[in-house]
Amino acid sequence: MTKIVIDTLGSDMGLAPVVAGVAKALEQEMDFFPVLVGPAEEIRQFLDREGIPPHRYELLDSNHCIRNEDPPTAIFGEGNPATMAIAYDRLKNDSDCCALLSAGNTGALLVGSICRLGLLPGLKFPALASALPCNGENLLCLVDCGANIECSADDLARFARMGHIFSKHYCGIPSPRLGLMSVGREKQKGTPLVQQAYEKISALGLNFVGNVEGSDLVTDYVDVVITDGFSGNLLLKCAESVGKAAMEIVKACCPDPVLAKSICQALFETFDFNSRGAATFLGTKKTVVKMHGASNTDTVVASIAQILRLEASCFSQAMAEELTK
Repeated sequence: MTKIVIDTLGSDMGLAPVVAGVAKALEQEMDFFPVLVGPAEEIRQFLDREGIPPHRYELLDSNHCIRNEDPPTAIFGEGNPATMAIAYDRLKNDSDCCALLSAGNTGALLVGSICRLGLLPGLKFPALASALPCNGENLLCLVDCGANIECSADDLARFARMGHIFSKHYCGIPSPRLGLMSVGREKQKGTPLVQQAYEKISALGLNFVGNVEGSDLVTDYVDVVITDGFSGNLLLKCAESVGKAAMEIVKACCPDPVLAKSICQALFETFDFNSRGAATFLGTKKTVVKMHGASNTDTVVASIAQILRLEASCFSQAMAEELTK
């Protein structure tokens, strides 16, 4: 059974949606064992009300949360009482634990993956990948989507290799099409950084189709988009808002309420980020998954399913093998 460490604090809506999501996943008989880090008595009472017996989970007691306004360095320190620090230490030191799930401070989670867990050989920092809906049947992998604001051409080439593995193992695409984010598809377009990265990615022997534009995120032109974390985060937040904006337009313009409801439901099922899991850190020694701060119960269930899917595909082993080439 897959053992997952879960940081219950750090969500914008507090502990309740995280613990409720764990309870829902257990009720669905998902094959995992949660190690919940947070206020133990409060969590126990919550799970008791949900009918979850104590033998189906483990509790690590802590009331200390790294808040979103805290600096990433809040993860430092031996004996750090923060739930995220305790979760990382348990993940690193327990060979049975395979993954960590948190909705907490992204910067602290990033730094913790480096200083408390550790990265695969050759890496100085991980990348952050999100799987987004697009116009085709496949999900689109966006890497990096917010972890690394400033990048070199070598970093972007490394993101291409990691995105290739993530898309292959999570999305099930044998030979993912990789695209480099730029201001035009032509090879000569983009900043000097993008042009240098183009040459390096071309030499990797992967299925690289060249530069892509922002509009290519929804056209099924590529399976993986490679970019720096600054641009990637802007793209991610824009993609999340598209569905909401489209639904408001439909409600305002469609005179048939039945048809409007049907269209809005289709848009919701396509663009709802809460039902699609969370972002995955690429390059960590064990799987680390970062949920949106506004995550709800469905996000937690989907994120647990995401972890189980990655573990079943031997994702971590494949990533290690790719980065040691």
